[in-house]
Amino acid sequence: MKVRLKAEALVHGGEVLARHEGRVVFLRGAAPGDTVEAELTGEGRFERARALRIVERGWARVDPPCAIVDRCGGCPVQHVAYPSQLAAKQELTADALERIGGFPRASYELAPIVPSPLQLRYRRRARLHRAAGRSWGFAQRGLDRIEPVDECLLFEPRLQQLANVVRAAGELPGVTDLGLLVGEQKGAIDLRVEGSVTPGLRRRAEQLLQDRVVRGVTLGGAVLGDAVVTDAPLPNGARLRARPDTFAQANRSMVPLLQRETAQALGDAGRVLELFCGSGTLTLPLLGQRRQVTGVESAGASLELLRRSADEAGLAVRLVAGGAADVVRSFADPLDAVLLDPPRTGAADAVRALASLLPPRIVYVSCDAPTLARDGKLLAQAGYRLVKAVPLDLFPQTAHFEIVAIFNR
Repeated sequence: MKVRLKAEALVHGGEVLARHEGRVVFLRGAAPGDTVEAELTGEGRFERARALRIVERGWARVDPPCAIVDRCGGCPVQHVAYPSQLAAKQELTADALERIGGFPRASYELAPIVPSPLQLRYRRRARLHRAAGRSWGFAQRGLDRIEPVDECLLFEPRLQQLANVVRAAGELPGVTDLGLLVGEQKGAIDLRVEGSVTPGLRRRAEQLLQDRVVRGVTLGGAVLGDAVVTDAPLPNGARLRARPDTFAQANRSMVPLLQRETAQALGDAGRVLELFCGSGTLTLPLLGQRRQVTGVESAGASLELLRRSADEAGLAVRLVAGGAADVVRSFADPLDAVLLDPPRTGAADAVRALASLLPPRIVYVSCDAPTLARDGKLLAQAGYRLVKAVPLDLFPQTAHFEIVAIFNR
């Protein structure tokens, strides 16, 4: 049945809350304040629907610049004005911490969200999936179909140029998705395959290196050319490195702001254990400041890049290869603080293990408010108090954002 719905507020995942005859409806394609037409089944306690038609524009709606925003799942809130995106992410931080974590809003300091200097053309890395034919694109949540994307308005110009190089290369047999990463001048490509790498695919990968914008390719564990992208030096001389097959923050303009908030959250902690350190986005700025830093990471390639960056700058850091929870259980050195930056799924096992170390301060950098709240609840049960949370918008036009949270004993 087709009904008219009043869109209320953005919720986790980029949907908008609406109600119909007492039932909750999660709408895609609507902005807060919109009156829309949608088709409902009337089944279940709640349901999800797409706005079929905008009957009346709401106060938060803007015209999205992307022509395929309704079909591509990459920018589910591009039709929402940026100030409203920020306000929603601020509210979603408080909502998750209270509703899931059990932290009342007045019990900690919630800092104003840190906006991104760029709302478009900010991504330095991306992963594209194989679409129909020889095209590449993004998946929409809840659908199996991949939407072909020739141009993405979130890509830095250099990243778009790198994506164009891959498209022009023709068929890449056996490749399921592409990882793209750029520096200031050149970039690198990760070709992910199912099964073994054929001689034909290797030849195609080698041909990609002939383009002046491609410095390296990773393919089935092998490296062709030089796939390491190196950033400009930090104040301490360290240069962050990444590869297209390792994790790197996507929003180049927000990395210094994330590093600043993390360093401020650690305060004067001299002995720091960092879990999920990756290739050193948060680690490297801490080095050379009379701190003793131990970094823990399970991805060997990332740990090698961090070691290379620290050694090049003559900065001391102790690195441990292994799973975060396992390392914590065997860690015996005195600590002033633990810093962790886990994947979107959170770090419940590592957080439980931290109860045996009892560091005075834990700084948790999260890219998912609900999992931060879940893990924060575990910390509260171990005697920690949430002191401050700082949301940062590293992903404009999307439902994602980061939070730097401080827990003290």
